[in-house]
Amino acid sequence: MSTLSREFLSRMRGRAARFTEEPERGSITLEQVIWTAGIALAAVAVVAIIVTAINAYAGQIPTA
Repeated sequence: MSTLSREFLSRMRGRAARFTEEPERGSITLEQVIWTAGIALAAVAVVAIIVTAINAYAGQIPTA
């Protein structure tokens, strides 16, 4: 086995060890998903309210 392949295997084992040491690293919890969905829903509601208000105001403008 050459020195290069030994170094490569050593690096790969080190990377694999990092994943096994922190199994929840980068995982998304259900709470985060619920908060994200709630914020997105609130943003859509705000945009809908603004569009409705603009359309109502535009309907009041007299056209000649």
